[in-house]
Amino acid sequence: MRYSGKLVLDHFSLELPHHGLTALSGPSGCGKTTLLRVMAGLEAPESGTVCGVNPAQIAFLFQENRLLPWRTAAQHITDVLPRPRRGELARWLAFAELSGEENALPAALSGGMARRLALARCAALGGALYLLDEPFAGVDPERAARILERLRALDVPVVLSSHQPAVLGACDRVVELDGLPLHCV
Repeated sequence: MRYSGKLVLDHFSLELPHHGLTALSGPSGCGKTTLLRVMAGLEAPESGTVCGVNPAQIAFLFQENRLLPWRTAAQHITDVLPRPRRGELARWLAFAELSGEENALPAALSGGMARRLALARCAALGGALYLLDEPFAGVDPERAARILERLRALDVPVVLSSHQPAVLGACDRVVELDGLPLHCV
């Protein structure tokens, strides 16, 4: 995988467990986001393959919250739920510790609350694999730890990128990445 001639991924291999939390850690610009995007099928590598991952069964959390300013917190979650699952709204608000914020618009939420809303929307979408790019930016460590336990309880593989020591310490596996082209330390 290259960007403007710069080699980002080269002969890289990563095997994921069938469940649990795997963290990608490394310096900014080392390729964590690129790796997540390739795994999700959002970027096509020049060569190589991604095996065992069906892009249609992935829930992806982007680094940006991508919240629509005119949609309430409740609407952001119900927008991804099929009609038979609309009754799960309270569950997903509680998942991200946003109960009582159903009618809040993104502009009324703090940065950490908006991030948690984006994460709740991603979790509510569901999937066989969650890929989360910096899911706890702006979220306090204690709250992040509680939400990580809820992610673990979903019993599907979760791969997240993070720089936060508390988040990394709460994960089942940490893959240290360093330098370009991307490789494991």
